Amino acid sequence: MSRLPFVPLTPIVVVLVGLAVALGIGCVGLDHLARAGDDHASSRAELVAATVGSRLAQLPPEKRLEAMQIAGRRAFAELVVVAQDGAQDTRIVHDATYGPPDPAALAKIVATEHGVADMRRGRARYAVRSIGPTQKLVVFVAEPQNARGADALVFALVALVVLLLGVAATVAFAVSRDVVRDVDFVTGRVRGMAHVRTEPTGELIPVRTMDEVGVLTAAFNKLVGRFGKSERQYRDDLTRASAADRERAAFLAAVSHELRSPLNAILGFADILMEEVDGPLTPAAREEVEQIRGSGAHLLALINDILELSALESGQLRLSRGRVDVMALANEVVREARGLIGQKPIVLRAEGEPVIARLDNRRVRQVLGNLVNNAIKFTQHGEVVVRVVREGMQQVAVSVIDTGPGISPQERALIFEEYKQATSERQRRRGTGLGLAIARRLVALHQGSIELMSEVGRGSIFTVRFPIGNIEAPTSIKKPGKLLEPLVGPQTGPPPPMRRGDA
Repeated sequence: MSRLPFVPLTPIVVVLVGLAVALGIGCVGLDHLARAGDDHASSRAELVAATVGSRLAQLPPEKRLEAMQIAGRRAFAELVVVAQDGAQDTRIVHDATYGPPDPAALAKIVATEHGVADMRRGRARYAVRSIGPTQKLVVFVAEPQNARGADALVFALVALVVLLLGVAATVAFAVSRDVVRDVDFVTGRVRGMAHVRTEPTGELIPVRTMDEVGVLTAAFNKLVGRFGKSERQYRDDLTRASAADRERAAFLAAVSHELRSPLNAILGFADILMEEVDGPLTPAAREEVEQIRGSGAHLLALINDILELSALESGQLRLSRGRVDVMALANEVVREARGLIGQKPIVLRAEGEPVIARLDNRRVRQVLGNLVNNAIKFTQHGEVVVRVVREGMQQVAVSVIDTGPGISPQERALIFEEYKQATSERQRRRGTGLGLAIARRLVALHQGSIELMSEVGRGSIFTVRFPIGNIEAPTSIKKPGKLLEPLVGPQTGPPPPMRRGDA
């Protein structure tokens, strides 16, 4: 944004304001002088009319014209004697003017006795005096063309304006220059503080003046001091938070190992008992072993969810992208989830078109497995459909459609948050409320999106969109952080699926 320079602008403004004030004073003074000249002309007309009128009243009629001419030359006035035979009959008896007004105007002048009239040589002030029973003297004194003293007033005003404006402009220039220097000094120091290689708080700015710029500098220094104090406190807090994160990571890694090892042993021995290696089991014993194995598997899934969310929050989870056939992956997820249907009258199928995208196969399988398993869990009859659709050239959409009970608008706003569960799952006291939260974060790592459309009583549609990316690029292999190593463990195959009940 461009701006006018402050140093030359200030004296220019001072000069313009001074000229405007001087012009106003001059106009008012000249107007007063003009009015004074007009009043002087009226006074002269009254005086000449009174003097000459008394003189003419004593002279015989034949000598009046000569006396009028002599008086007019001496008084610089025009005189005329008129006679009135009636109210409307006015005639000129003696004329000592350069051209008298017309009879109608003359009758009006005689009737008003004083005022302003338009004569051949310009505007004039007039006065009327009686010199007999039927005759009246009218004296015209011209208004001055130039007010007396106008030239002196203009000269004095010009001299005063030049003197005062010169001094004012000089002072304004000096003051504005000093202000600009102070502002430039403060600006330079502030820009130095903003340099990337300087300390965040910078150094205090010296206060060079006690004017507004000095007050601003002092206030800025106070702000810098407060900022420095806050910055040091922030660094201390950040150091403590980093130490706490490291301690949490170490704690979770240790807990992961200490919890998973006995759980793997419990699950392994439960499998051995279920295979009846040490002898046949009674129906009651088999049921109890199945409960042990189910509870252990559930506890292992909860631990995996907590550890995986911790890895996502700390930024230690990395994607291993490669070419993935999304349709083939959806078919695998559907095939693996068929065992969850049990005796429910549910049709589970996948439909769509083959779409190749650059994704992390394991994490996308984890997201789709969570959505499909949740749909099966909440659907009592009907169907669950996984639909793969290519949207344009840059995006693939995978929708999981079910005919379950649906999700209310209040729960729709919560299910993607950590440790939030649907009402039915809260009543069952199952899950940690992390399933959909982890899915949402995994989708976000792919720069994708996940959305939900649902109507109570008519089912739900979860739609996940992934960018297709550069499918010709080589596979990116990144080692996971320490928190992810326990998640892999000794077992093989895909990770345990997440649950929509955890939402």
